[in-house]
Amino acid sequence: MLVQQLLDHIHINPSYLSRKFKTETGMTISEFTNRKRVEEAKLYLQRDNISITDVAFMVGFNDVNYFTKVFKKYTSVTPSQFINKKDKS
Repeated sequence: MLVQQLLDHIHINPSYLSRKFKTETGMTISEFTNRKRVEEAKLYLQRDNISITDVAFMVGFNDVNYFTKVFKKYTSVTPSQFINKKDKS
């Protein structure tokens, strides 16, 4: 949605933007967005007593299972494991 708003505003072809973004950053727009969401989620999970479901929604995921999958992809642990590691230190 955000990407489409950007494209509408700057009048660039979506395919061109995707290719250019990948060339410049080495990752897709979706991958970049998910990495940023996970980094933000880690901050919430570290400092607040917020449920994993609420954190998932707060950072832009509409499906907690998908959030958990993406979170684990970039951190090698699930959100629950991440919280438990934090609580032990």
